[in-house]
Amino acid sequence: MPSTQSALVVGLGGVTNGGKTTMCHSLKRLFSSNKYNLRVLSMHLDHYFRSPDDPHHVYLVEFNHNDWDSLHALDTDKFLADIESNRYQCDILLIEGFLIFNIPKLLNNEQFYDLIYYFDLSYEECLRRRLGRNYDPPDPKGYFEGHVWQAFIKAKKEVFQCFNDRALVVVNTTEESFEKIEDRIVKDIETALSKKKFIS
Repeated sequence: MPSTQSALVVGLGGVTNGGKTTMCHSLKRLFSSNKYNLRVLSMHLDHYFRSPDDPHHVYLVEFNHNDWDSLHALDTDKFLADIESNRYQCDILLIEGFLIFNIPKLLNNEQFYDLIYYFDLSYEECLRRRLGRNYDPPDPKGYFEGHVWQAFIKAKKEVFQCFNDRALVVVNTTEESFEKIEDRIVKDIETALSKKKFIS
């Protein structure tokens, strides 16, 4: 049932293969459980990739490959429209994805996210995890080293400049255990929910 009050909006963004999706699924299970009994929706930016033949793509000649690591590869208009629709349909809205903090309309809206978590990894760990994943279409040879990592560094710099005065919490699943990071996020969400009077 729709609500007149906006959900608590939690952003889980940052580096590819950083643990964002796993964290999002875990938080959704927890806050939907009988312990909290809250209405939780999750949105994943990866669900908004354009089809390979979409004319919005930027083609990288040197890799004979579309640039899947830029906003051009994503239907951000549909993503934003779905956010607006979903934020009044639940108590917690979890938004997850590698460029969720770089979408211009969200970069310039300091009041949008209630809680902001930026997942980070070292180059070596990110590459190791990336090589363990299967992508469709698959990464061409040298794509991570020659493009993905540079795109991430550029996106990270933009986020850190924009959210400099915000409560941007940086997390790294190689420096802290997943469980410890999750415990901290859960406590933050509980505090924020009590302020919104979703829980006592």
